[in-house]
Formats: sequence, structure tokens, C-alpha cells
Amino acid sequence: MSCIDSLATPLKKTRHQLLYLIYGNQDVYRREAKFSILTALSQAKTGKLPAIRILTDRPQDYAGWPVDTVLLDEPTLTRWQGQNGYHHRRKACAIAAGLQLAEKTLFVDTDTLFTSDPNSLFRSITDEQAVMDRFEYDWKDVYERPDYLKLARDLRAHGVTPDNGFKLYNSGLCGITDRDGELLAESIRLIDEWTLGGFEIHTIEQIALSFAMRRRPVVEARKHVYHYFAEKRFFHAMQGFFFSQHGEQFSQRLVDLCQDVPRVKPFPSAWQRLKIKWKLRHQSGALRKVGRDLLYGSAAPEHPYYSACRHEWWECASREILRWDESRQKKLLEQQRWPQQLPRPDKPEDERLIMNYLKKRVNAAR
Repeated sequence: MSCIDSLATPLKKTRHQLLYLIYGNQDVYRREAKFSILTALSQAKTGKLPAIRILTDRPQDYAGWPVDTVLLDEPTLTRWQGQNGYHHRRKACAIAAGLQLAEKTLFVDTDTLFTSDPNSLFRSITDEQAVMDRFEYDWKDVYERPDYLKLARDLRAHGVTPDNGFKLYNSGLCGITDRDGELLAESIRLIDEWTLGGFEIHTIEQIALSFAMRRRPVVEARKHVYHYFAEKRFFHAMQGFFFSQHGEQFSQRLVDLCQDVPRVKPFPSAWQRLKIKWKLRHQSGALRKVGRDLLYGSAAPEHPYYSACRHEWWECASREILRWDESRQKKLLEQQRWPQQLPRPDKPEDERLIMNYLKKRVNAAR
């Protein structure tokens, strides 16, 4: 199957493009993509923003936005997933398909914020050099993990050993040229080989891409973007608040307003963090972690967007509590007032909010 043959919407080839893949009808991912695009537009300095292309099964979601859409129908999405049930294979196929649309392509995961001019990244993309989101780890540091053992056998068949310097990159951004079709074809072949008979890790797509790029220099993009893959809940809450306030109809005003949204999750000030550390000095283990997350949420800086997502700190605490046995949960949550085991938040009104939140989450899970 050729990924390129599956493109249903022909577009004129351009010099540079930002390429997104988004499918399904989940609001959070649509908002992710739109907010990422707004940050790219807000950071453009030269007035020569690259073309923005979205491969999607819902092109109507982007009507009025300064983007080109390429329709992905259900048969295409099914073919792109392949025979082994690995849905991230679609990403490799999307990049491969997108190569025909531009001389240089920067594929962008939707959970990516641009913090500088996107054009600066295209200067680092050449036929001899690629751009990736960031270096993650050396193969020698992970190959003995239990969930990597099957992949280790597969990589060993391709000559990868712990001592030959194989580096693994996060593919949240991937910058390549229209001459890299064989590189993507190799990645897709490896994905199919390494997912045959099942798979235990879900980053095989970026490992296959890292392997295909192993002989070329790679430039990290992390100075130009923030990829919040590990902090999605905080950013989903802020983006949900942003679009609820301003709507999703595109305008220059929306581009300007996106700059008011914080680019980091709501950490308390250094003084507050030190104060919380002191309050928890007699706690340890899971109870210390719960207390930290509860107090961090309460001590989040005063900001409309931080107010919209501070409860995500409390969500982190609830997930830890849900790992406990029921008797330990009851000992913490069924007290008449604030739990004696934990220091009180500085905001007295948060005591009731926090306890109601935790009780609701734990009761829902029972």
C-alpha cells in the first residue's frame, strides 16, 4: 500500500509546510490543533508563514481557518493503521503522504506550542539533516527494560546493540524534505515488522523513525516549541477555557489573544514551593505526593487560565489515592474536617473544594 496513493485532495506543491494529522471527533484534539496553529501564527516574524496543511477526516472543523485540508476517509485511515492494530502507524503514513505537498515538511503533533518563528526550523531541514522534537534517550539505557525485550531482539537483527550509539528521538516534530520518501518507507516497514505478533510499547513509530535516520545529523526543535505530551490535562483545561471565552471562528484577534494563555502548567512560586516542602517535611511516600499535589493546586498563581486548570493538580492526587486500598482511602477521606495527616492549604475555601473533588473521584471509581 502506498500512503501517497491514498491522498484524496490534491494540493499545489509549496516550498515549506507545517503538516498536522487529526482524526476522530474528540473536541480536545481539535482544540489542540487549532491552538497549536494559533501559536505558529502568533510567532511568525517575517510575514512568510509556511503553508499549513491538515490531514483530517473532518475538514469542516477548519472552515475559515488559514489552512489547507486533505480529506482522509475511513478506508484510508484503516489502511494506514495496517494489519497489526498499531494506530501510530498512521502518523508515519501521514508524513510519507505529506512529502509530495512541499519541498520541506515539518510534521507537528497537535500537542505542540510554537515559542519562536516556525520559519527558523525550516533553515535546519536539509537533504542531509533532519529536525526532530528532542533527543529522549540512548538505546543502551533502556534495552534491558522488560517491555523493551521484544524490540531489543528485533533491533539486534538490524545490527543495533547497546554499545553502538543508537539514539532515540521524540517525533512530536519531524522535519524532512521531499527526497525522504524511502526513509519513511523504511520506517513503515519496520513498524510492520516490530508490531507483528503484538507489541508492548507504544513509541515504536518514533523508534522506527529514529532508526531510519540513524546515519544523518538530527537537530532538536525544543528551543523553538513546547511539546506538552506529559502535561496534556493542564493544557486541555486552559485551551477549553480559551475557546469557550473566544469561540473557534478564526480571526486575527484570536491569534493575538492566544498569547495570553500560559505556556507552562501552573506551578506555585518558588517561595510557595519552599513553603509547601516545609509543611510536608514530616510526610513521606505516597502521602507526601498527595499533599504536594493538593497544595500545589491551591497555591497556583492568580491567573484566569491557571484557575481553569488548577484542579488538575488535585486530579494527580486523586489518581494516587485510587491506588490505595479502600481502608486507607476511607481513613483519609471520611474525616469530618480537613484530614489530620495533611497540612492545610493557605486558602481556607479550598479545603471544601478539594475534599469534595477527591470524594467525588474516589466514589465514582468504586
